[in-house]
Amino acid sequence: MQPDWVLYRTQKGEECLLSHEREISANLRRALLVVNGKSTVADLLKTVFWVNDCSATLKELLDIGLIHHEASAVQGGAGQGQDAGTPIKMQLVAIAKELLGDEAERVIRKIDEAETTPAALEQMLVACKKLIKLTISEEKAEVFLLRGRAVIDKS
Repeated sequence: MQPDWVLYRTQKGEECLLSHEREISANLRRALLVVNGKSTVADLLKTVFWVNDCSATLKELLDIGLIHHEASAVQGGAGQGQDAGTPIKMQLVAIAKELLGDEAERVIRKIDEAETTPAALEQMLVACKKLIKLTISEEKAEVFLLRGRAVIDKS
C-alpha cells in the first residue's frame, strides 16, 4: 500500500458500516470509520492510534473490498448515474434516496432549497446531517455528510 494513496470506502464498505450486524471485527470497523476520502495512508498511520496494527488492518480492508484507493471506484455504485457530468444537487438527492429511502423527503427539500455555492452547500450538508442524526440515525448522518462532501469536492 502506497503512503501517498488517499483511501475511500467502497459501496460495500458503506453498507458494512450501516449494517447492524457485526460482519467485521471491531478493529476493522474502527479502521473503516477513519477512511474518509481525504487522508493519505501516511496520515492515517501517523494519527490513528486506536486501530491495532493500522497498516495491516488497512491492507485487509483493501483486500476484502471495503476500501479502495481510487475515487472512481466509489462514485455511488454502478448504474446510479452519478458521474462528474451530473449536477451536484442531483447527486446529493441520489445519495439521500439511496441512504434514507422513504425518509429522504425532508433532506431532499433542504437540498433543493440550498444555493449552489460551495459555502452554501457545505452549510446544507451540515444541516442535513443534524436532521438525519436526530430523526433517523447517527451512522447514516455521518455517511451522508462524507459522501456529500466527496461530491462537492469533485466539482
